[in-house]
Amino acid sequence: LAQASPLPLACTGGVFLSAPGSAFQGASVSMSDSDEFEYEDDGDPAEEEEGDEEAIQVENAFYEADDNRQNYPERALEQFQKVVTLETARGTEVVWRFKALQSMVGLCGRLGRFDDMAARYRELLSYMDKVTRNDASEAINAVLDSASSASDVSKLETIYELTLENLQATSNQRLWFSTSVKLAKLHLELGEVHKLQRLIRSLHKTCQKPDGTDDISKGSQLLEVYALEIQMCTVTKNSLRMKEIYPKTMELTTAIADPRNIAVIRESGGKMYMAEKKWEGAYNEFFEAFKNYQETGNSGRAKVMLKYVVLANMLALSDINPFDSREAKVYQDDPEISAMANLRTAFEQNDIGTVDKLTTNASYKILSDPFIRTYLQDLLRNIRLQVLQNTIRPYRCVSLQFLATELNVESEEVISLLVQLILDEKIAAKIDGTAGFLHVDASSKEEAMRFASLKKWVDSFERIHTGLLGKLNQMNPPV
Repeated sequence: LAQASPLPLACTGGVFLSAPGSAFQGASVSMSDSDEFEYEDDGDPAEEEEGDEEAIQVENAFYEADDNRQNYPERALEQFQKVVTLETARGTEVVWRFKALQSMVGLCGRLGRFDDMAARYRELLSYMDKVTRNDASEAINAVLDSASSASDVSKLETIYELTLENLQATSNQRLWFSTSVKLAKLHLELGEVHKLQRLIRSLHKTCQKPDGTDDISKGSQLLEVYALEIQMCTVTKNSLRMKEIYPKTMELTTAIADPRNIAVIRESGGKMYMAEKKWEGAYNEFFEAFKNYQETGNSGRAKVMLKYVVLANMLALSDINPFDSREAKVYQDDPEISAMANLRTAFEQNDIGTVDKLTTNASYKILSDPFIRTYLQDLLRNIRLQVLQNTIRPYRCVSLQFLATELNVESEEVISLLVQLILDEKIAAKIDGTAGFLHVDASSKEEAMRFASLKKWVDSFERIHTGLLGKLNQMNPPV
């Protein structure tokens, strides 16, 4: 089929007439006198161009200031102020002045002008309702990070207080909670227990139902609150409250796997068990904390936890080598971890000389950690007990002074160790404190062991006898 070319329509006196031979031949379309073509008025092009030029000027001023921020902070402050002035003059639009004020807050903090920093921050907070929540959150977090370098803690607390007041006014609950957690960590770091307690109560209240019970639907926030409280209990040595909280955190961690909070909770749990001298429980908790710190990329804290793992492992007299695990092998070449590994080897071999050398040499940094130093005496007592037991084994009578020389301790310490061995029934002996000798009763010890073996033998026969009688009764029931 041949394609017909479009034919124009003729218009006469408001009536459109089709051209001859067209599909519309004979048809007419009339248009009343009231119908007119309407055209949109795009406004004055000169005014639009002027507005675009002002917007470009503000944007260029911001990037010019941003270029000078690193090397010329004073000049950058003036230029950022120009950005604020220019955009404020343009109207209510808030874009570049918000970014400029955020940069000015950071620069004032860097230059140590914390009063100016607080003033600029107040101005920045006044625009929080004019930007998105994501922009507001990023700005607040950036300011808090830059303010953390403040040498005057009161200035830093002022920044936090301004933030929390603004967030409460704007009902930004999520950001208020995260900011409050940061402030709580600051109080914890500074040892401000009373302020920390008040803040923890406020945080916990936001995670509770109207009846005062925990709202499990806010499990991740509850876990953060409990992690803070557990750390506070560690600082204040409130073991009763710690034992009350710890099971609750274990219930929450089964459903919520935030390794940052779990690492803190497990570390605190390990310290709780260490205080109770439950070495195996402490070993398990510290190892979990080590893995979680490693998962979060906190290698510094993970290394500290590995030291605690080795310490608890030795105190528990465990045969498990923590360095056999894949996670621990990563740190084997670290000098501090290598020193702990050597300490464990010397402990296993009852090499008390090497143990003393490793613990007293400052270059190994074993005792630089106050927590390890707290349990050093428990560790040394364990190894001395083992060395002492092995030392007296071939003797029937041995001088207390000789034993003190072998262990490199005072005679009083030797007597204390011998008393523990006797009470634990590790040796059968009598201490002659007047003459200064230990008399080992080998015959009584061997006799006791022989009688214990005979008793087990007799007990086994009785069980067999009882079992046989039961089967015979089943085969021949009484008539």
